[in-house]
Amino acid sequence: MDMKKNGVALFALWCMMICLFLTAGPATAEPKPMDPSKINDIKKLIHLIKLEEVVMLAADNALERFSPILRKATAQNNQAISETVFAILKSSTLSLVKRQVSAKGGLMDRVVLLYDKHYSHDEIRSLILFYETPLGKKVSALRPQIAQESMVVAEEWINFLEPLLVQALARSLEKEGYAIVKNPPK
Repeated sequence: MDMKKNGVALFALWCMMICLFLTAGPATAEPKPMDPSKINDIKKLIHLIKLEEVVMLAADNALERFSPILRKATAQNNQAISETVFAILKSSTLSLVKRQVSAKGGLMDRVVLLYDKHYSHDEIRSLILFYETPLGKKVSALRPQIAQESMVVAEEWINFLEPLLVQALARSLEKEGYAIVKNPPK
């Protein structure tokens, strides 16, 4: 019975994380009508810059970051179930994210609106021309790898900054007269 409760709680937690992941970002107003040829060019550009591949890498990375929490929650009862449940959740989540990238109202449609807002049609065409050059193809080909490596670098940097930030905040608070507990009671 406890295993079922843990499974339900885990599933609820997983669903909340997915909803937050898929709905994060600012709300947008009703889009203005767009030139169909500009829409097609923006979609071509998005394809050239490998947006979907980068999104899938980010989703996979996010799932891997949550995996220790999920594994710990399910491993209390049975390690084999933990791995099986995690594999199912990961596969289902990545499948959903992949479908939603190009679904009506999905990420692609939202990114098209952003590109329309910030770039003229001529600028979009120029970007397409660039991404069709040898250098543009190299930039595009390396984008997923650089994005993945950047996630690792960012995580390492955050780990580096954390103790510095804690020290700086403690000094600032002490300077203002706040007492800092060095070793909190357990």
